[in-house]
Amino acid sequence: MLRHDAPAVVLRRFPECAHLYAARGWKLFPTIDRVYVNELAMRSLGWRPRYDFHHVLESLRAGRDFRSALALQVGSKGYHRRTFDDGPYPVLP
Repeated sequence: MLRHDAPAVVLRRFPECAHLYAARGWKLFPTIDRVYVNELAMRSLGWRPRYDFHHVLESLRAGRDFRSALALQVGSKGYHRRTFDDGPYPVLP
């Protein structure tokens, strides 16, 4: 379903996302083409991600920036010399 109706999948798990995104004029991606599963790292290493989607939603709810200190320091790298209408990279239809 992630390839065909990603918002339905996300909203089933995180229903509050709809309101938090709408308040900012954001929309969920219509499709998600890949998911990285971190279960092995969590199970084997005891690692727990700090900056997951739950963190993003909690930050939006509290009015805080959801980005990590490293993300803020690194910023946008501008991978293309050309500017695209849809963002910092070309978006295919």
